[in-house]
Amino acid sequence: MKTKMIIFKRTFYVLCIMCFLLLVSTTIILAIGGLNNNQINSAAPSIPAQSSFTGLSESTDNTSDTPKPPSTPPPPQSITISAVGDIMLHQGNLNSAYDSKSKKYDFSGFFEHVKPYLSSSDLTIANFETVTAGAGIKYRSFPVFNSPDSILPALSGTGVDILSTANNHCLDWGINGLTRTIQKIKEYKMVNIGSSVNGKDKYVIKDVKGIKIAILSYSQFFNGHEAKLSSNDKSRYLSILNESKIQNDIKEVKAKGVDTVITVLHWGNEYIRTPSTYQTNLSKKILSWGADIILGSHPHVVQKSEIVKVNGKNKFIIYSMGNFISGYRRTDKAKRINKVYTEDGVIVTLKLEKDTKGGINIKDVTYMPTWVDMYSSKNKPVYKILPVPSPDVKAPYINSRNKSYVKQSYNNTMSLMAKFNGK
Repeated sequence: MKTKMIIFKRTFYVLCIMCFLLLVSTTIILAIGGLNNNQINSAAPSIPAQSSFTGLSESTDNTSDTPKPPSTPPPPQSITISAVGDIMLHQGNLNSAYDSKSKKYDFSGFFEHVKPYLSSSDLTIANFETVTAGAGIKYRSFPVFNSPDSILPALSGTGVDILSTANNHCLDWGINGLTRTIQKIKEYKMVNIGSSVNGKDKYVIKDVKGIKIAILSYSQFFNGHEAKLSSNDKSRYLSILNESKIQNDIKEVKAKGVDTVITVLHWGNEYIRTPSTYQTNLSKKILSWGADIILGSHPHVVQKSEIVKVNGKNKFIIYSMGNFISGYRRTDKAKRINKVYTEDGVIVTLKLEKDTKGGINIKDVTYMPTWVDMYSSKNKPVYKILPVPSPDVKAPYINSRNKSYVKQSYNNTMSLMAKFNGK
């Protein structure tokens, strides 16, 4: 009996081992078979999916046959350029800006109401009709100006970018006064045009948002101070209004690939509201030579603007932008004609647009008349340049004292401005 039990156990163990070996063998065979199937499937070419249309098969990737929406061309490049007239500091202006406690001058208050209009433009140009010859020379007014340096940061902070120094007061303190003024303008991050410290850079070429602008400046007058200079010094330091010089300069900047040319001209007759025959004749020549915009100063009153067609394109002239800031008053004792109008000025803003062919079009011209207000506070004069967007201005700076003058100023200026219809 014992012998049978031993035989039974051994037989059972052998069967268990055989079952285990059979199970392992089966697992290995199945694994090898699955690997071969995967290799076969990966090597086989893919079968394209069938179209839902009966009898027609096509690739599911049909993006190349789908029409693409037309691309929208980018909007044309456009910029705004603003310009104002004469910046002069008469004795009343100096008194207004002076702080007796700090013994310093602060002119920023003059411009607080017009700052939003100038700072919002891409480029702002003004005529700087004084010099900053330094504190070593007494600050003074007409007939020989010398203004504190602090007028320059006030202008820069208002949004002015370019100051023309080609005018009849640029030599009030000789070459030293002229060159120091240019250096100070640069120090306060602005650019001067129309005079030079070294015979170069009398004009500027600026790239404004991809539009390349040349700005040239010339003066018809220098109050006789130029007679003290040699011909070499005149050529070196000054930009004298001369037809052949203007024509050559326009040709020169055109060769440098500028898109548009602006000329700033100090010309005409003081206190006369109508441009002279000399101005009107010369302006036509300048436009025919390739300039697009003429900005005038010197008469100290506003003169008319014009939209002129040249070869099918709009070009713009304003013969005088009047006084931006000065001490001229209708009530002062000076004997001059048209005293009322010397309180008036205008901010001219032009919208320029670059067309698809690379040319420049004037797309819009707007005018903001300005009037220089003056009143007394704490026994001291206060000057403010007031923007006048309409005859009946609704603004905190308009009151019963100045309302009628503001309305009169608006009508004085806008009656001379040419309307732009965009055609």
